Amino acid sequence: MQLRKIDRDETLRYLGIVGGVPDGLVAAQLAEAEGIVLRLAQPRAVYRLFDLERDGDVLRLQGTALDLEGEDIRAHLKAADRCVLMAATLGAAVERELRRIQVTDMALATVLDAAAGTAIEQICDDLQRELAAIAASEGRFLTDRFSPGYGDMPLEQQRRICAVLDAGKIGLTVTEHFLLTPRKSVTAVSGLCSEPVAAKTDACAVCKIADTCKLRKAGTPCGKPFVQ
Repeated sequence: MQLRKIDRDETLRYLGIVGGVPDGLVAAQLAEAEGIVLRLAQPRAVYRLFDLERDGDVLRLQGTALDLEGEDIRAHLKAADRCVLMAATLGAAVERELRRIQVTDMALATVLDAAAGTAIEQICDDLQRELAAIAASEGRFLTDRFSPGYGDMPLEQQRRICAVLDAGKIGLTVTEHFLLTPRKSVTAVSGLCSEPVAAKTDACAVCKIADTCKLRKAGTPCGKPFVQ
């Protein structure tokens, strides 16, 4: 996987800068942050496909002991008979540099954090396009990705997903509080369906901070439907 460019508009959205041109200082920090991420990022990803088993409210990945918990993920995969688990990371070098810069320049660190956040989402989008092609080869359609912590899907599922994927082989671990390390990493689930499923249009509906989200109030929520 390769990261060639970072979507600056997305980074600006993460920073809460909407509908305006950044001033000279912010523009310089953006360029520096983008350069750091492009230089240090070592994107890696892993995924596995599974058939889904349903038993009442239990949604299980066939051949594993992993049940996907929560009404929201069950609704998300309602039309799916298979799913794909995925995990992706930018690697540890970006995080080390972010921590180093936080000691001396918090303004640049804030911009770097946003640029890295944009970068990992781009990596996930690239991976999902690959997975959509695999689904298409089977005559199937891929849903949006859904991550632990969205809606009522417990964050604890990070650990179980990483175990099933053996995500340690891409350098990904889970803390005692179920957060991913390196921090700029993602785990997610997408469904494979026999018919196209409309992309979600209101990610805010299952977001735990929707009521206080600055991006949502600005009219530019972070959730984006996956475009195949």
